[in-house]
Amino acid sequence: MILSNSDSIFDSFFSVFSTTSLILLAALLLDRLLGEPKSWHPLIWFGRWVDLCKTYTKLPLDYDEKQQRSAGVLAWSLAVVPWLVMLMALFWVLPNWLDNVLSTIVLYFAIGWQSLREHALAIFDPLEKHNIEDARSAVSRIVSRDTENLSESDVAKAGIESVLENGSDAIFAPIFWFLILGAPGVLLYRLANTLDAMWGYKTDELLHFGWFAARFDDVLNYLPARLVVYTYGACGYWQGAIQSAREPSARWKSPNAGPVMAAGAGALGIQLGGEAPYFGKMETRPVLGVENPNAEKSQTPSIQDLKLAILLVDKSVYLWSLIICLLF
Repeated sequence: MILSNSDSIFDSFFSVFSTTSLILLAALLLDRLLGEPKSWHPLIWFGRWVDLCKTYTKLPLDYDEKQQRSAGVLAWSLAVVPWLVMLMALFWVLPNWLDNVLSTIVLYFAIGWQSLREHALAIFDPLEKHNIEDARSAVSRIVSRDTENLSESDVAKAGIESVLENGSDAIFAPIFWFLILGAPGVLLYRLANTLDAMWGYKTDELLHFGWFAARFDDVLNYLPARLVVYTYGACGYWQGAIQSAREPSARWKSPNAGPVMAAGAGALGIQLGGEAPYFGKMETRPVLGVENPNAEKSQTPSIQDLKLAILLVDKSVYLWSLIICLLF
């Protein structure tokens, strides 16, 4: 009788939560408990493989644009396709329960929620203690701008921008592609996003070679980024988020990062963007976030706004988890 009651409890549990929901919840729980592996993350090994693919396919710069782009497509394919084939082959031969375990592991490695929180708190904690040097050092690890002379507000702004943008890339886009294509979709997204981070720069060396990597990442992030815009609005100030994301300034930087950061700024009631130092020069960037003359506080980013940005991402994760558990 006890065994029967126990079985009915488990049956009820699994009838409420689908396999998709359980895999997602397990991956998020693993991420929060374990964080990102520091020394043996698979992307470290993938990075070495990517370097080999680049070494053997990249053409000298005197080749024309079309040839450079073709070499980039070949390098991207060599870097990504074998891993996708291996993963799908594993799913072909493994029993269903091991498929679910493998999917959980793949999604866990693709999600960077806890890592993002740790990086952000590493900036917030010294800022709260007015230790500007440690805060500058922490923010320099996640942004490309010059940080040596940033004020407390500038450090907070850089951290907020990174939290909001990477919330989309590191958390919600992997979840989105898991829902659409399962673990192969997660792997495709994470590898493509990594290649964009490695090759998607407009330098002489990578302008054409990395063109496909950058554009493919833009395509994969397009729909998730739009969902994140509405998510930030739902978890913050809705009107400010949606209006900010629709401003022309939100098209700055990329078709995806701009609207996400603008929506986050509007949701928090602050303004981001503006001038920032890059490689020894002051760069004038569009202001993200609509001006609110009725705001009860200054719209200049503060230390506490960085904490609120972390909370906004956390709330967004909880909202996505709830919706997925209800719908999938």
